[in-house]
Amino acid sequence: MNINEIKATVKTNTREVEFKPAGTPTGWIFDLRHESAQEVQEVMRVFQSKVRDATLKRKTTAYQNLVAQHEDGLRIAHVAGWKWEGGDDEENGRPAFTKKELGHLLQDDRISYHLKKFIDEEVGSLDDFLEKSESS
Repeated sequence: MNINEIKATVKTNTREVEFKPAGTPTGWIFDLRHESAQEVQEVMRVFQSKVRDATLKRKTTAYQNLVAQHEDGLRIAHVAGWKWEGGDDEENGRPAFTKKELGHLLQDDRISYHLKKFIDEEVGSLDDFLEKSESS
């Protein structure tokens, strides 16, 4: 096996997963990125840089605030988009995907806990994002 074959073996794809709180189908399909995706890695690099700065300055409160901010920023980076079965319909509570809309939902007391848990659980398994060979 050569380097190019190895790179192809570890390439991650986005994956579509339906949001099903308590097992209830919603028709709300998320397109999720793995932790190794470039967009997610960029959020991690920025966070790590800010943590280093706060640590060097011994600002523990700044560090704690960074962690809280980072959690939702990382979740937003994991979501490449979403779609609705039957299409978007803003008037009927089926908004089109934007990072801003996702950010609002991650702060909404009525759904944030479930949405955060869903994203965290669905991006946790590398195997779900790896390309599958025809033999596997």
